[in-house]
Amino acid sequence: MTIEDTELHTWFERDRAHVELRNKETGETVIEFRDDDVGGLVMDGFLDPFSWKESLWDYAKHLGIITETKTKKGK
Repeated sequence: MTIEDTELHTWFERDRAHVELRNKETGETVIEFRDDDVGGLVMDGFLDPFSWKESLWDYAKHLGIITETKTKKGK
């Protein structure tokens, strides 16, 4: 899987927050966080509000949730 194979979904409302990275092909959630977890991960430097997708991708790799492939199949 590459970062291009994913899409970012977010929503923020008052004190609520949701950031999610999904597999474009399957629609399955790769990694997601809600509410206080989002704020905590931003404060700890794991998530960057100016670069949600890239920081979620990097954090998922850090946790071992995903393994990045160099190229997409068939290319």
